[in-house]
Amino acid sequence: MLKNQNKYKVYLYLSIMLMAVLIGSAIVSFAFLKTMFATSAVINTVIIAVFLGSVVTAFRYILTVRKDIALFREFTKWCEAPEDTDFDIDDIKKSILGTVLGPIGCSIKEHGVLVVHSTSDSRSIIEGLEQSISSRTMLISFLGGFLVLLGLMGTFLGLTITLQSMGEILSTLAGGLSDASDTSIMQVMIQLIIELKNPMAGMGTAFSTSLFGLSGSAVVGILSILLSRMHDQLKLGLENWLNEKTEFYAASGTGGAGAFPVDQDMGSQLAAISNQLAHNNESMLEVLENTNKFLLKLTILQQRSAEAINTVQDQSIETTKEIGLGNELTGRLIKESRQMVVALERSIESLERNK
Repeated sequence: MLKNQNKYKVYLYLSIMLMAVLIGSAIVSFAFLKTMFATSAVINTVIIAVFLGSVVTAFRYILTVRKDIALFREFTKWCEAPEDTDFDIDDIKKSILGTVLGPIGCSIKEHGVLVVHSTSDSRSIIEGLEQSISSRTMLISFLGGFLVLLGLMGTFLGLTITLQSMGEILSTLAGGLSDASDTSIMQVMIQLIIELKNPMAGMGTAFSTSLFGLSGSAVVGILSILLSRMHDQLKLGLENWLNEKTEFYAASGTGGAGAFPVDQDMGSQLAAISNQLAHNNESMLEVLENTNKFLLKLTILQQRSAEAINTVQDQSIETTKEIGLGNELTGRLIKESRQMVVALERSIESLERNK
């Protein structure tokens, strides 16, 4: 168990290092992040709030695992020698191990014996722990997926603003170029340059929300993985301990004077727990399947949004080229108009001289 606790410390240090790197990067890139945040303050505020809540929840669970490990170590010592420790069985009921070790602890407290009949009973207890752990990991995974969803919503909103603004600009450009006068063309070009800020603002919204949403989801995903590894260490320690007790009972026999005699009432209790856990596992499998489908849909939406962003970028490049050609054409028209005006003035002067 000490080895598992040391592994837990490694995962804890990795989590702290991750947050330190994240905070350092945010400080170094503060000016850039501030500019990106200002492009869509409302959506980015929601994303950052969800991200901070996810990080706080993840670290709260991480610290809870440490407490669970300490309680489990005290519980194992208490099972070996209940009268030699000051451990209170009610403490274990407050942790994640309470639902699986509570009945065993109560049996020891009432009858002075510990009962693990077989490996199937041990497996039922492990499944109960997995059931309790899954509620934590599922919440963190959901928050990570929710951050992706918020990022995609901001992306689609930015693309909508960009496409709408580009349509208005093209309509203005088409209407202005129908008038061949120099003044009209210049007014259209000036108006076009002014209105380009709207599609640029839409692209800023799309990219900034994607940046904050996907980055936050990546960090929360890493914390979720580290939390799962910590839970695996706790589960492995419990499984090894139960296997030791099962093997010891099998070696002692039913009539021996082993340290762990059989308690007949525990068999029915463990059977009821096993049935309940089987039902809960079926429900959890259904929930996990629905969650996987939801995350798959989010991934597909992300891919489609990336394709849409690339399309808008290509259209923006083509529009920029067309604007450049329009500027060149306008310059030529202005130059030719000036030449025509000069020629007309010279013709008028020549006619006046001839008169």
